[in-house]
Amino acid sequence: MEYFKFHIDEDNTKRLFCVYRDLSKGKNAKRLVKSYPLDIIGEQEPRLLEMVDGDITDVYYEEFNNEVKASEVKWFLGNIDPIDEESITWIKQFIKCACVNEDFDHLVAPPSVDQQVEDFIKEFFEEDFDVDGDKPLEQKDFLAEFFAELEEDSK
Repeated sequence: MEYFKFHIDEDNTKRLFCVYRDLSKGKNAKRLVKSYPLDIIGEQEPRLLEMVDGDITDVYYEEFNNEVKASEVKWFLGNIDPIDEESITWIKQFIKCACVNEDFDHLVAPPSVDQQVEDFIKEFFEEDFDVDGDKPLEQKDFLAEFFAELEEDSK
């Protein structure tokens, strides 16, 4: 017994939403929700972009306890078609990879503190560093330099 929800909103938010819940665990079953920018997740999983290729604006699938509640592909002009069985199988597998295995969390993870500091230094001190990355950043001991300057000034 499982709950699946999948929505690609290419028209308005340009995001992918996934929800998974293992209903066999009872009412305490955790609801796992993931959301990704469509362009970023599409680089990793091109099939997502193929699903909304051309005049298709939305893909929506929802299944509760092996009963399909919604299965639709929305077109730009308002036509709605059902999702084919092969795509449904793929969607359910993708939801488990995204929500349970967390295979795509790295795509939306915030940068590390080290990366933030390095980006800050590159942004404000460009002329002091090799922006193209041809040579590694030099680590300096600013405290040692500061105390050395103080010592020189006191002489």
